[in-house]
Amino acid sequence: MKTPAILLLLILGTVVSVKAQKVSVGADPAVDVSKYKTYAWSKGPASTNPVIDQLIVTNVDREMAAKGLTKVATDPELTLVAFVFTNTDIRESNPSWAPQLNSITTGIYTSGQSALVTKGTLVVDMSDTKTKNGVWRGTASDTLKNGPTGDKAKDAKTVEKPIRKAVEKMFKQFPKPTRK
Repeated sequence: MKTPAILLLLILGTVVSVKAQKVSVGADPAVDVSKYKTYAWSKGPASTNPVIDQLIVTNVDREMAAKGLTKVATDPELTLVAFVFTNTDIRESNPSWAPQLNSITTGIYTSGQSALVTKGTLVVDMSDTKTKNGVWRGTASDTLKNGPTGDKAKDAKTVEKPIRKAVEKMFKQFPKPTRK
């Protein structure tokens, strides 16, 4: 009698935990992201936990290698940056996928896209190194549920699995997002 109840709780717990993490991916429709073969990391905003930063880089590097991209020290085709938001909700603004349509070129005011970034969000951004234009972005919300505790190693251990799962989900849709 106890076994079915425990099994039911495990199944429900798995469904809730899987459903909680939301991943979305976007790509510039005018760019063939699959043409890129090399990448390098750019320094993102200052982080409170370099151990978590390294977890993110390691997981993204693994997925990029699985997709056939090579990490290089010089002359990358793509520049990557990762952002993690854990303590506050932040509004971010992205440049248009088509910078030639900005207000300086056309004389018509166009604003960037704004989105509310919720607590616990991981963002991986890719830009074309030469043009500096964004070409691909993966966003995973509800990835880092707890704010920093002050113990960097403990915090990293707590988020290791959610980060791995989030990055895997993002890169299932690389180089192009799947249409639903």
